[in-house]
Amino acid sequence: MTTEMQDHVALVVGAGSGIGLACALAFAHAGADVVVAARRRQPVEDLARAVHQATGRRVVPIVCDIADVAAARNLVDRTVGELARLDAVVNVATASGGRADVVDLDFDGYRQAFEVNVLGTLEVSRVAARHMGLNGGGSIVQISTLGVHARGEQQSIYTSTKAALVSASFTMAKEVGRHGVRVNIVTPGFTTGANLDRMFSQIADRTGRDVESVSARAASTAALRRHVDPDDIAEAVLFLSSARARNVTGVELRVDAGQWTG
Repeated sequence: MTTEMQDHVALVVGAGSGIGLACALAFAHAGADVVVAARRRQPVEDLARAVHQATGRRVVPIVCDIADVAAARNLVDRTVGELARLDAVVNVATASGGRADVVDLDFDGYRQAFEVNVLGTLEVSRVAARHMGLNGGGSIVQISTLGVHARGEQQSIYTSTKAALVSASFTMAKEVGRHGVRVNIVTPGFTTGANLDRMFSQIADRTGRDVESVSARAASTAALRRHVDPDDIAEAVLFLSSARARNVTGVELRVDAGQWTG
């Protein structure tokens, strides 16, 4: 436990059971009060209760679908209204938009992914930046994907919308830095949890291999020969949100065990 964010306020958007939960716990263990936001009421309320019980910090659950830009804006305003300040935001919420070759894209899925990955996330970010700029600054961290670099087949919706977010965020870092607001990207590698388990299971079913060998093969492609955990991502987010990173902005920090180098 640390006190590097003592009595600060952090907002975790897309606070699910993996990276979102790990980020909320990291912020709270570091002394922050936390707002956790997600689309479904019961899971986000359960998550808030668990983080509060583990850390003793105030944790406020808010139901929000950031595909609705007005709801995204209201989420930030409610955070500031209830907790009086906002020092850090991490945008974990994401939408894949489905898998297909570019020639067969479903543009409805593309629009839905764009609404979450670009419009909603940028609305949270820019409204947060305005509040932060009036109060001495703060940190915004976007969660990206290695797919932005790898550009895997049938993933163009997900990777192109995330790439748009990354590009806009780098530009935003230049624009809001004068107000003390920092904007950075954290890009996870293969991250342990239900989503990765599901992906490996699907690959195993498709190839006839067992799940353990699929996982081992994926790990072998990383320099460190392992996957990463949600806590690894949360540690990077906490660092970028703290005073330790006061001169770090406009960067992408890949936490991928060396899956992608250079």
